[in-house]
Amino acid sequence: MSRNLHQKITCQRPLLTPANAGEQQQNWQDIATVWAEVIAKSADMTTTARQNYIAPTYLVRVRYQDSLLGTRNILWQGQTCRVVSLRNPDNRQHILEFQVVVDRP
Repeated sequence: MSRNLHQKITCQRPLLTPANAGEQQQNWQDIATVWAEVIAKSADMTTTARQNYIAPTYLVRVRYQDSLLGTRNILWQGQTCRVVSLRNPDNRQHILEFQVVVDRP
């Protein structure tokens, strides 16, 4: 697997900060920048604001790190990808797999 980790990604987690009038604003905090294998999976039709668009889906594999378990966004090639699932496929803490969807800006 290590020879396939040739793409650099940045893993992010949500960070809630106080805003005006007591509400909280969600920002993103970088957890780590790591090497990954990114594999195109599919493109599903998604509807946002009554408009249909194609949302590409990818499988992202990285070396296992406990600190990455809080990842909810991945930055890759200038795109923000939302994590829709996370798994440790071999249950041996060697690999983490994220299924991600590219959100429309």
